[in-house]
Amino acid sequence: MGKRNYPVPLEELAFMEVCQMVRGAGGNWTRRLRSAADTGHSSWLQEVKSVEEECVLVRAHLATLPVPLVSEYIIFYAFQEFIKLIEHYYHHDPRPLISRIIDRQVHESVCINMLKAVILPCISKCDISVTYSSFVQELLIKFLYAIPNIKTLILPSLQRPRHVQLLVERIQILTHLENFSFHTCCTTETIIQLSKYCPHMKKISVQGSKRVDDGSVEHLLKMRNLLSLNIAETSISGNRYAALLPGLPEIRDVIWFRPIEPVLGNLTACLPSVVAFIGVISDAKLLVQKCPNITHLLLYSPSQDISDLGELKNVVSITIQNCSYTEIRFSDVIRRSGSTLENLVTVDVDNIHLDDVINYCTGLRSLCINYCHVTCTEMFHPELPHFQNLEKLKIIGNGGEITFCSVLHLYVNLTVLHFVGMKHITDAVISQIVKAGGFRNLTEFVIDHCGYVTVETAWLLMQNCPNLTKIGKFNSWHDINNQELVRFLNFVRRNNVCLTLHP
Repeated sequence: MGKRNYPVPLEELAFMEVCQMVRGAGGNWTRRLRSAADTGHSSWLQEVKSVEEECVLVRAHLATLPVPLVSEYIIFYAFQEFIKLIEHYYHHDPRPLISRIIDRQVHESVCINMLKAVILPCISKCDISVTYSSFVQELLIKFLYAIPNIKTLILPSLQRPRHVQLLVERIQILTHLENFSFHTCCTTETIIQLSKYCPHMKKISVQGSKRVDDGSVEHLLKMRNLLSLNIAETSISGNRYAALLPGLPEIRDVIWFRPIEPVLGNLTACLPSVVAFIGVISDAKLLVQKCPNITHLLLYSPSQDISDLGELKNVVSITIQNCSYTEIRFSDVIRRSGSTLENLVTVDVDNIHLDDVINYCTGLRSLCINYCHVTCTEMFHPELPHFQNLEKLKIIGNGGEITFCSVLHLYVNLTVLHFVGMKHITDAVISQIVKAGGFRNLTEFVIDHCGYVTVETAWLLMQNCPNLTKIGKFNSWHDINNQELVRFLNFVRRNNVCLTLHP
């Protein structure tokens, strides 16, 4: 039987109550505004006034709460919830009623005041990356003046030039900014403003922004505290990127989706601070020479021999995508660097030799194999370090000679296990593994669109995996009996088992 649910701590209860109150207030306001608008113009204006008065009261109430609780939890939650509420309200507002300019201004004002009610100056992170409404995007950019202390700003693509210009004008008030992410639509003028007014910048990501060009390089060079810079797929040339990298003494990553060799070839010295590379390579030896301290690699579509990467002494994470394991001689990399590797991800890779991973990746903590062809020729000793140390295993839609079923019980310390699109994973297979002593330390088990799996598997896991707290995704199981599922869920509730089923 799994662990019991413990009583919810008082602090968490208080947090939940305040969040519920805040969300309830937002829902109540938007419902009342819509209802009043249906009644008529004067009723709507009266309700706007009433809502704005209540916004002031909610803001005053939140301001009395302890700052860490408000800034780290409640405000972050409320911010995301209110964005959704206002997006929904905007898409269902009475358009004929706000056709006049003055009414549009009133409409915008009440939306801003609803946001202002839950967003206090103590907030440190503003993430609006999943905001799709142009109206709400503009509101939020205008609203930046009210949160001048934010350290992180993550923006969506702003398709309207006036929104980008509005952002440029607001940057001068964000003097505490450290992390800035604005993909696709960033401009050189935005970079210029960041260099002028944001002296603490540590991370900039403007991937895919074609209006960021070579003119931005001289301004990026002024931000000498930068630790991370993603200018991949911008209009910055390889020559200027090569001039930029040595001028950022703290830079820790190289992110470049075009061939990196022309960039590295123009460097007169190595980059000792760089620990991560994301991009495309054809000359692994050059990468090792120029970035000898790399610990994290993400390689897109390598097609050449990359065995020289085995010379890297401190690699802890490797991701390779869309390639042939044998053609790029990845076995050589694994055999030389496997002992330090903690995380390995393969996506759309042919002919993976699982023998190499098991024999040489002795300290591996996490293994994710997605849409790959896997082979295995050996029988393995159950006490191999690889089996003892792996904690997370995710297998998605793989083919090849091995189904992993024969070795799963050997992973005695797995805590997270995901199967996606694996027809071989069935009730019978899971039962065999559990009977062989497997899965005893699992906390999370996800089965998504696999073989014949029923509620019997959920019962089996709950009874034999004492640390299990999550099972998913049962909506994709082909043979779920609703009556049996209800019986299982009722048992979990009655016995207060700390276990959640995710659809």
